[in-house]
Amino acid sequence: MVLVTGAGGQVGRSLIQALSAKGISVRAWIHREEQKESVLSAGASEIYIGDLALKENAAKAMKGTDTVFFICNTANPREDEIGAHLIRTAKELGNITFIYHSVLHSLLSDMPHHDRKRKVEKTLIDSGIPYVILQPGVFMQMLLPSIRSVKNGGPFVQKFYASRQTKMSFVDMKDYAEAAARIIASGTFTYGTYEFCSNDPCSLTDMENILSQLTGRTVTSAFISDEDFLENSHMSPDSYAGQTLLTMFRHYNKSSFCGNSFMITQILERNPVSVRDYLAENLETAKSRSSI
Repeated sequence: MVLVTGAGGQVGRSLIQALSAKGISVRAWIHREEQKESVLSAGASEIYIGDLALKENAAKAMKGTDTVFFICNTANPREDEIGAHLIRTAKELGNITFIYHSVLHSLLSDMPHHDRKRKVEKTLIDSGIPYVILQPGVFMQMLLPSIRSVKNGGPFVQKFYASRQTKMSFVDMKDYAEAAARIIASGTFTYGTYEFCSNDPCSLTDMENILSQLTGRTVTSAFISDEDFLENSHMSPDSYAGQTLLTMFRHYNKSSFCGNSFMITQILERNPVSVRDYLAENLETAKSRSSI
């Protein structure tokens, strides 16, 4: 039995689908009752409802499981604290492998959420319990609003690229979930840290060229201002979540964010979905939906 925290989110649901496809039982830990139907539809066999931050919930949620997959909201200011008490509980219960959903290049401590994930990684490694750390690049699903804009005849509206020099590494969330499920099913990846990215990093020019080829028109880009990003995301300018994400984008724009596809290719035993493939598939999906 695998306990998946943060199960009601997009990553959690994708993971549940991948695990259930392999016949692996999942207990979904969700925060609210209204998330129950979505995780059951994804394939969860059991549900635990409770606040992830409350220590008393951890032992109850983990009882009878052999694997904990810790997913936390990217902008949670207490991720390192929550991770610490979950790891401590797993160690106390014993016979639990702890898998952590981290981030590519967690050592980049100028980004608050990276630094918190780095602290969780250290706590996990220092704990002595069996662990796996997964470090995905940027999920391609974050490009969906930009794809919709292009589909509607508009520009490639985005926040990742402030210059032509910036390069980004993406990964399809479905590939990430499948690779994670394979790791859990095999049981041979313990005590490892794995970076998951798709093909070569993409620049803004790469994105525009791919989209222009796919649509048959010249696609240009438009950069979203901080103010518009926060408004569209329903975030306060002085909120931890808002400032964390803006800091992240500033780092990406200044230094790029690159990885490679070697590890995920080995685990999937195939090439991961490329940025071009993902854009093509979702442009076609968007066109199909618009014609309904």
